[in-house]
Amino acid sequence: MRNLLKDHRRVPPARKPPIYLISWAGYPNFGDELIAATWVNYLAKVAPTTDVWLDVREPGTVTALLRGIHPRLHVVNTVFRALHDVEHGSGRSMRSLIEDLGSPKYDAGLLALREAGTVHLLGGGVLHRDWAANLQIVEAMRAVRDISGARIAATGQGLMPFAGDPLTDLDHLSVRDRPSAQVAGVPMGFDDAFLLAEDARHARVLGLLAGHKGDGSAARAEGVDAPSEVVVCVQSDTLAEGSFERMLDFARAQLQRWDLPRGSVRYLEAIPGDDHEGFDRLRDVVAPDGFIPFQAAWDGDFTFGPHQVWLTTRFHHHLVAALHGARGVALSGKPGYYDVKHQSVIDVGSNWSLIHAGRTPETVALEELTAPAGFAEAVHAKRDEAKQLYGR
Repeated sequence: MRNLLKDHRRVPPARKPPIYLISWAGYPNFGDELIAATWVNYLAKVAPTTDVWLDVREPGTVTALLRGIHPRLHVVNTVFRALHDVEHGSGRSMRSLIEDLGSPKYDAGLLALREAGTVHLLGGGVLHRDWAANLQIVEAMRAVRDISGARIAATGQGLMPFAGDPLTDLDHLSVRDRPSAQVAGVPMGFDDAFLLAEDARHARVLGLLAGHKGDGSAARAEGVDAPSEVVVCVQSDTLAEGSFERMLDFARAQLQRWDLPRGSVRYLEAIPGDDHEGFDRLRDVVAPDGFIPFQAAWDGDFTFGPHQVWLTTRFHHHLVAALHGARGVALSGKPGYYDVKHQSVIDVGSNWSLIHAGRTPETVALEELTAPAGFAEAVHAKRDEAKQLYGR
């Protein structure tokens, strides 16, 4: 059929093999969308004439969120469709689908995957024991390499609780926390969200302050005066039994101890809908106009900064807020998972307090909270990793 239609593209054919990114974006979830946007933005600067495929669960959502970032971006769900087929459809193995084709409905996508010069699994914390089926994504990458010789990479991975696959056969691997580094036998790396945009045109899309160097200068410049804004998020999903209620109780007690005006309290949604239950239970202590939905924050109607104090369960809230100089308290509602994630940010400089929902914790006084120390090492290391993979 394609030979019957004229090619109306206004850009010349790509001269380099495609780059194929696999991402957990699409739910949507602030952290996953941020990481996908950050890598696509980086490739727009270093590989603007290369075809970039971004494989996600919900391509329509991601296309809308990332529109305009890269001139040759193609958003698909091929690998995730194959994963669903393996788990709930044909019962064929991932390797069989990629090597032998015959899906038959998405062979066009599998053929595009097989043309990639690099297949890159973007960062996240979903390759672990509780979601072991997600390791089929890595099997897809290995199958592509066996067919074409493509380079396969995974960056910023969190492997806890460990599912048994250290991923050491990949051509490039980085992990974001110490326990994952220990089981994989690699040096500890950093979360992919540290790959920040320098281009002010993309600051709105990424929800970050353009030009921020990650060196803590904003926090030091403004000092650690009393915060003018409190930002809260208490998730209701992926928690240990009883954690949600305990975290809500703690959040109330913590806000009462800080004793800041209700009008200064905001509730920032990371996963649309899923985080609304926490707001609904806390709305009497949040400003009447204080609920900030995911889309509004994504579109730029929220600014991270050192004027804030945070109380959140969400890992990438913690990372990005601390990166912009905010103090805060991180809540962990699932031992062996969320505590590992939050501790990884504390270890590289956030200085936040970590509260475990399984205990009966004491609240934290404002004067006990310390400004972030700065993240220059993490930011520079992640940029160096990106250059190693794709050049400048």
